[in-house]
Amino acid sequence: MTNSSSLDYWQSAAAVVESSNDAIICTDLSGTITSWNKAAKTIFGYPPEEVIGQPVFLLAAPGREDEMPIILDQIIRGERIQHYETVRCHKEGRQIAISLSVSPIRSVSGRIVGASKIARDITERKEAEAELHRLNETLEQRVAERTAELEELNRQLQAKIAEREGTDRRLRELQSEVFHAARLSAVGQMAATLAHELNQVMTAAANFVNASRRLLASGDRHKIDTVPKVMDEAAVEILRAGRIIGRLRAFVSRGETERRVENVVTMIEESTALALIGTETSVRTSFHFDPKAERVFADRVQIQQVLVNLMRNAVEAMAGCRRRELEVRSALLDDQTAEVAIFDSGPGLDKSVANHLFEPFVSTKPNGMGLGLSICCSIVEAHGGRLKSEPNPGGGTVFRFTLAAAPTRIFSDGD
Repeated sequence: MTNSSSLDYWQSAAAVVESSNDAIICTDLSGTITSWNKAAKTIFGYPPEEVIGQPVFLLAAPGREDEMPIILDQIIRGERIQHYETVRCHKEGRQIAISLSVSPIRSVSGRIVGASKIARDITERKEAEAELHRLNETLEQRVAERTAELEELNRQLQAKIAEREGTDRRLRELQSEVFHAARLSAVGQMAATLAHELNQVMTAAANFVNASRRLLASGDRHKIDTVPKVMDEAAVEILRAGRIIGRLRAFVSRGETERRVENVVTMIEESTALALIGTETSVRTSFHFDPKAERVFADRVQIQQVLVNLMRNAVEAMAGCRRRELEVRSALLDDQTAEVAIFDSGPGLDKSVANHLFEPFVSTKPNGMGLGLSICCSIVEAHGGRLKSEPNPGGGTVFRFTLAAAPTRIFSDGD
């Protein structure tokens, strides 16, 4: 290389160093600064005339004074340092985050004579990272706080749900107790007629037994041969009493409220037998059952309570009428709904009463409490149905209520 070429090379190199955005600093092996570019002044605040000839240690940040001697030892051993992130001190005293790369400077003979340091200001990047870290910690804290809040809200919600379930359970228990009390009240109202009915049955049975005793005592073979027939009649009367008592026990039983598939015809027939016990006036009864509405989802005892109440009301309403006809019909309204209707031939309902018929304490009876129909309405609505009344076209009143129909096709002929 000629002297001219060498001069051009060093001039170009100096221009590159001077125009760099990174601080480029050269020191000898003792750490004395020998060169200082424009970027070094921008980053550290010192002009060249204030630092050239000064030890590089003046840039050391508090607590990091031992770094520079260690770096110089590495350079003397011919090692390089690449992108070492550390902190240095500005002329004004503030700290600057830098990325530092240091390489040995060698003479023409290859001997290490100094160190070349390139320092890049990464203060803004570090501040951004710190801010990002702070925001991340803040976000994590807020997420943790929000999670804790949501967990607390969920705990409170679960507590409210448990409380609501407890309240609903208690309401169901109270409702069951009210329904049971209503059934006991109905039985209380029937007590006298029940006693009369059972007395008639037992008297008849006793008469048959006494007749059999007399026939046996007569010694007449022909009369003795008729004793089995007479005893059969006594047994029929006793079984009749048993059926009356059995229906009564089922009607007043508290039991568990359970909805299941029930036979509409059976419920109506059993309820009719209960409702007509001890009826002082003759009532002509008729039934029209829709085979498509044979089964419903219901609590048997509660729905029989509704049927007994409606039928006894109908019988009492017809007490002073010459024509006393009670008709019960079932019908399938649609695939999911069955209807039961009770027709009577009584005097009908006054319009002023009909509008408030299912409200508590509204009664058409002189001594009625006005709770029966209200309880019936509650039972039907609890089954998802509706109870209503309307005038009977043939005279009297019709009560209709709906229940959820059970598909008959899923049952075999033997249930």
